[in-house]
Formats: sequence, structure tokens, C-alpha cells
Amino acid sequence: SIFAFDNSEISNMRKIIFIAFLAMLMIMPSAAQVTFGVRAGGAYSSLVQKVEGTYNAGARFGFSLAGLADIPLYKGLSLRPELAFVNQGGSFISNFQVEGAKNSLNKCSYYSIQVPVNLAYTFHINDVQLGVYAGPALDFSLFGKMKTENQNVDIHFGQTKEADLKTFDLGVSVGLRVDYSRYFFSVGALCGTLDRRAIEREGESSLYQNNVTLSLGYMFR
Repeated sequence: SIFAFDNSEISNMRKIIFIAFLAMLMIMPSAAQVTFGVRAGGAYSSLVQKVEGTYNAGARFGFSLAGLADIPLYKGLSLRPELAFVNQGGSFISNFQVEGAKNSLNKCSYYSIQVPVNLAYTFHINDVQLGVYAGPALDFSLFGKMKTENQNVDIHFGQTKEADLKTFDLGVSVGLRVDYSRYFFSVGALCGTLDRRAIEREGESSLYQNNVTLSLGYMFR
């Protein structure tokens, strides 16, 4: 099943969901002031690994579509959760470390649901609002393709075959946002913290997913 999780991933997910639930309970008194919005943009995504002492990033272009909310907390502080559908991926090298075998370049394109929960601070400059934000982000990968030199195969997330990746990632989200009237422009980066390899052979490096996204959005004020 593409939705299979191992025990450690399930444990991490439960803890994070519980913390997010508690945070939502704390901000319920401000619910009447919640503002909702949407955004769409292009994403420059990369899979990062360390090969022979050097960090390599194989990148590609994708997209990000999201619904979001802005929940006031105190003065310029607010909570900004999102629910995003993302096309991401990149390329990485499988280092076999076996005599007679050569390294393989793998190119990935896959789709994920991302749930960033950012804490934002916004200040006003005349008619413009400038905000910075940061927070944790959950990433649940759904389906996609991996292309090697000889084949193009489906990625089965959560399984442990050569062409597969792990289903779950925990990322750190940071960004900058500029609002004018009901419209906004944002630049955000999301850096994964968990190894995405389903199988890691001896001598192979860990593999991390990073994204930089440029978006235009609209708030339903």
C-alpha cells in the first residue's frame, strides 16, 4: 500500500498532530477574526545528498496550490496554517559501492500533501503589510514517478524497494510575505529533516527534500 507507515513515522505523526490540536484549542477564542485565503505558485524543489564529502542538489521545477488561514493571536502575531497540494522531487545518485556496478542517476517527480503550521509576525508600512513566518511542516507523499537510465517506474511510498521513498517527512518552513489590500506575494522555503530513502545501502548518503516556492495569493477579507 502507498499509505503504509512504519512505527517510528506513526509515533512522530501522532505527537505532532496532538501538539497541533492543543494549539488550535488555545486560539479558539480568536476564531471570529480568522481570515481565509488561497495561493498558487511555482516551486523549485531539490533532493539533497552528500557524495564523497560534497553536498549535491538535483533540482526540478514544480508547483504548489494551497488554502490557508490567518488566526490572530496577539498584536502583530498570528498563526498561519496551510493545506497545500505540491508537485516536488529532484534527482539523486544511488551509490552501489559494489565492484562492477555503476552509480545510477534517479530523477523523481511526485505529489504530496503538505501542512505547514507557521507563526507569523506582520507589521505595516503605509498601505503595505510585511510579514515573516516560520514553523514546522508535515509532508505526506502520495504518488509519483522515478526515472533511471533504463526505466520509468512508479514510486510506491512506504514500501522498501529500490525505487521507493518514505511516505512521511517533517520539515521546517520559513518565509516572507507582502500584502496589499486583499492580495499578497510570498517567498517560502521548506527544508525536510528526515531521510527520504526507503533503502540505504552501505556507503550511501541520506537524502533530504527541500523546496523554495514563489506564490501569489488572495485573502477573503
